Amino acid sequence: MGTPSQSARRPIVGHLLDAANLVTLAGLLSSIGAMTFALQGNFAAAAIGLVLAFFFDGIDGPVSKRLLGRSASDRAFGANLDSLVDMIGSGATLAVVLLAFGGLGAAYVPGAFALVAAVAFRLSYFNVHGLPDGATHYVGLPTDQAIIIFATVMLLQGPLEAGVFLVVIYASAMAIVALMVSPLRVPKLSGRSFYALNGVALGVAVLHAVRLLA
Repeated sequence: MGTPSQSARRPIVGHLLDAANLVTLAGLLSSIGAMTFALQGNFAAAAIGLVLAFFFDGIDGPVSKRLLGRSASDRAFGANLDSLVDMIGSGATLAVVLLAFGGLGAAYVPGAFALVAAVAFRLSYFNVHGLPDGATHYVGLPTDQAIIIFATVMLLQGPLEAGVFLVVIYASAMAIVALMVSPLRVPKLSGRSFYALNGVALGVAVLHAVRLLA
């Protein structure tokens, strides 16, 4: 299929009329909220923002598939927007939260860089190779699952002594980095497993909400 003519293209802001893109942007807003709360030291609220970003990331795909009249360029725009927002939500946001836990100390910069770089490599790999039709496994830990793992580990803040927690959250971030760029085959979630992961995410958000209100 050839490149659409200039007259056939939507203007840039015209893509705001696409419901799937609005869902993707809601995930971006959630990520920005998570970074803001983390820098303020409100880590429970930051974790809720992370979980919301996860939910919106999981919704925009199904929404896009149900929209009628989307052109090939509309679908390509949405896919690129989703990838860029994932870079922020899974890369920049987790990096900022890790830096905030470390008081923006220099020792946490390598960990933050590793998170962003791993997400960039993970998304670039997926953008090039994709998930072939009929494939049942991803290569490397998907970025949305990385968000939930990180938000879950954040629940240990409080139960663990502060110094111990900082070691655990840093080590967990590095484990996430390794898993994202590894050849590990991770099953593509669907049906019960998909709903189970969303149930876990909801539970994590509820536990953080309890901490926030305590």
